[in-house]
Amino acid sequence: MFRSLSNAGEDFGGHGDTPPIDEAFLEGTPPTSWYDFQHSKLRQFPRSGLKLDWLDYLGHGREGFVLQASIGGSPPLAVKVFWRTQRPKPVPRPLGNGFRDVEWPFEDEALTVSIFEKIKCAMEDAKADPAQNIMITKMPASRAHAINNLRAFSDEARRSPAMAMGRQSIPLPSFPPLPACYGWTKVARNELPLLDPPLLEEVDEGFDWHWAIIYEFVPKHAHDPEVGQRHLDFFYATGFALQPYWPDNWRGGRLVDFNDACSPFSKGWRKTAVRPRDAAKWFQTSDNVQAPATHRIIRANAHLP
Repeated sequence: MFRSLSNAGEDFGGHGDTPPIDEAFLEGTPPTSWYDFQHSKLRQFPRSGLKLDWLDYLGHGREGFVLQASIGGSPPLAVKVFWRTQRPKPVPRPLGNGFRDVEWPFEDEALTVSIFEKIKCAMEDAKADPAQNIMITKMPASRAHAINNLRAFSDEARRSPAMAMGRQSIPLPSFPPLPACYGWTKVARNELPLLDPPLLEEVDEGFDWHWAIIYEFVPKHAHDPEVGQRHLDFFYATGFALQPYWPDNWRGGRLVDFNDACSPFSKGWRKTAVRPRDAAKWFQTSDNVQAPATHRIIRANAHLP
């Protein structure tokens, strides 16, 4: 199922190699100071270490693959398992002009969902407290604008009218019904199911486990344009960059692949990907013709060697 991939950055866990995660369990509300937004970390899945019962294969892509699972008969969960366990090494720039960093999907996704968690919490606090206010810059046109809009959710900005009311400030759209994230975990490679036909992908040499993020399972549904528009308006207002629409990554108008949304703190953030969008046009698939998806099944009681 996997091919080992050597990486010059063998010193995993050294400076700069630690992903944005917190060992604390994802229980209760997250801290929402501006420092915490700038150093946002995803908390751990509270049931880490318990046996995952694999139910179905949901899909795969360049970042990893997604399986449906349950724990002790629980409602189904979506488990996104990431190919790369450690940060990719920098690659040379053309003409010998130094090196450039390579995106690490687990890092980017953990950062994105942890920021969304803080935003939602901040909005709930502001709704419950008339003394708090969240105002954002209209039409964010730069990374600085996008970062400033994130700052509007911080404790300091919500509680300071002078900070909340800036030039061209507007009220915030409602928080969209994003799938719930339940935290990060680790999955041993020999606990993953065998798929038929198998997936073939490169993984890091010297590691027998993978990072994973646990999500609410969202069944396939036809897109709801109103739900989709709430997502698109919110991403634009808060300065999140969106990858081009891909049908597998949205269900019922809800984004289910969080690597498609990049915070201004992510390497994948691009100014051109922050713009207003119309859901009816967004969900048109005429320009996104896909090859027929390969149906994969989970072999019962079979695991990787």
